[in-house]
Amino acid sequence: MHIFPYQYKHIEYGKIINPLILLPVKSEWGWQNLWFIVDSGADTTMLPLSLAKKFGFSCNPDKKIKLFGIGEQAVFASPGEIICQINGDEIKTRSYFTHSDNSSLLLGRLDIFDKFSIMFDAEKQQIVFSKINKPYFKWN
Repeated sequence: MHIFPYQYKHIEYGKIINPLILLPVKSEWGWQNLWFIVDSGADTTMLPLSLAKKFGFSCNPDKKIKLFGIGEQAVFASPGEIICQINGDEIKTRSYFTHSDNSSLLLGRLDIFDKFSIMFDAEKQQIVFSKINKPYFKWN
């Protein structure tokens, strides 16, 4: 089990939970800590392409696809992967690297949500990642 304390931000309506977690991510020269938004609405983990270049993440910048989120505005992204660490386990995560430097780092469902139960514990004000011993489903 790995516990991340709640982070907060202020919006027009007041103080809200900002589901940011600090994860070690393997770079060319060692582990770097990066802040990710835990996003159950994101299919995949996403980072700016500039970070792939800066940290030497595995990426194919020549292959571009269009990703859509909220609204009709598309973002170009390139496929790749990162290796992050949660509770001491190295997790290879297929990712997209956006061709926009103002993109947030999103921790999406692919390669994460099938390995961990994720609970937002309002009483203790923390996000809890509990490792699943057996995946609850298998892909073909």
